[in-house]
Amino acid sequence: MPKHNVTQAFHYATGGEVLHFKKGEQELPPDVAAHAIKHGFVPKPTTKTAKPAAEPEKAEPAAKQ
Repeated sequence: MPKHNVTQAFHYATGGEVLHFKKGEQELPPDVAAHAIKHGFVPKPTTKTAKPAAEPEKAEPAAKQ
């Protein structure tokens, strides 16, 4: 399980039990992590593909010799 930085403590109910997750960096099961991200308890993960692509530099025409 990957570690997530919980920015606000929250509860998660599953299978008849309520789990409490405290603030701080900790491992979260995938379903709990999805819930936490959806409700803002964990910041959305940033990936390299999420960043806008750099624009290519304009090519200058070759100089006549």
